[in-house]
Amino acid sequence: MDTETGGLDPAQNPITSFAAVVLDFNTLKEVDRWETYVKPYNDLQITKESIQKTMVNMAEVNRGMELNAFIDAFMRFCTQNFADTKGKDQRRLVAVGHNVMFDVGMLEAAFYYSAHGKKQSLFNYIQDQTLDTMYLSKMMYGLTGDEKMTLGATCERAGIILTDAHGAMNDVEATAEYFRYCVRRLRATGDISSATEKKSRRRGNEFFEFKCAK
Repeated sequence: MDTETGGLDPAQNPITSFAAVVLDFNTLKEVDRWETYVKPYNDLQITKESIQKTMVNMAEVNRGMELNAFIDAFMRFCTQNFADTKGKDQRRLVAVGHNVMFDVGMLEAAFYYSAHGKKQSLFNYIQDQTLDTMYLSKMMYGLTGDEKMTLGATCERAGIILTDAHGAMNDVEATAEYFRYCVRRLRATGDISSATEKKSRRRGNEFFEFKCAK
């Protein structure tokens, strides 16, 4: 998922657009998608810098969904894509994104500002834990964080073309493709614990033995 926003502070800046693609985690195939603009709400400020950076057209934002309607639609979108499992908590979606906790924070604030603020939580619909493709990149490529870590730079490392960065659905499609790339690489490794490693790895009490020098 991805949010485009009027700034970086959820207490001062609103969501201007939202996009999400739902993937089946087993097949990695797309099963649903949704995108919308969101009208300004709660007298929060949309900065000129954010408009220039996110490529959001204010005319489209002003024709977007009212906040309460957006939250209603978000809840329906998540609910209709809940996993078919017995455990209620396990049904919620897992949010995937590049620096996804920023988007989670913006959505959490939007829930709070809406009419559902006292009755509903964002985490009734998505898991508390997220999957951040930025950190997957760090692990896969051995990056320290000093390197450029934008979605564009990450996609470039994987040979994925990102067009019109900072358009919500464009970013979501690129992130989804990069996430597929990450999962396929992980699955391609097979059993990461080789027979040799298993034999050499100490077990149980042996692991905690202290050997003193003679």
